[in-house]
Amino acid sequence: MSGNEELAQSEERLRIRKNLIEAIAETMDLYGATHSSGQLYGIMFFENRPMTLDEMKRQMNMSKSNMSYAVRSLVESQMVKKLDEKLERKELYAAETDFFIVFQKFFSHKLQREIDVMMKAIDDAQPNLTELILQEHTADEERKLALQDLHKLRHAQKYYEWLQQFVDSLRNGEFFTNKAE
Repeated sequence: MSGNEELAQSEERLRIRKNLIEAIAETMDLYGATHSSGQLYGIMFFENRPMTLDEMKRQMNMSKSNMSYAVRSLVESQMVKKLDEKLERKELYAAETDFFIVFQKFFSHKLQREIDVMMKAIDDAQPNLTELILQEHTADEERKLALQDLHKLRHAQKYYEWLQQFVDSLRNGEFFTNKAE
């Protein structure tokens, strides 16, 4: 194979990779991650080695603050991990490349956050609504509306209890018993 053919193949592979990175960024954007976080994950996914923040910054052409935010959000969602080892005293980060694990960690993290926020709000609201319903001086119409709200919250609570079971099953890997290796 000639040098020109090798160069053309390399350019084609990089073009394909660029399109895939953009697709990853676009799909992550659909799930609430920033487009730039998605691009960074895509770059790290194809890098096949841990990267420093400086390397990421160079490849993404981003400011240090934007890069820090993107890395922090990827680490928080466990799509990227901060490694214990360092390269020339610089932190190293690596992308999780198993999409089953990415799905498991990303969605269990996001759904758990929703569950925690909503269950706290429901737990805080229910006693107050119950007290309002039981007070003698509460007007009939207000009592009726508070009772409706309480029924809606109890329904929502059942949903969030079910969602917690779903998240627990997702974290335990129950949905991945038939995944292709």
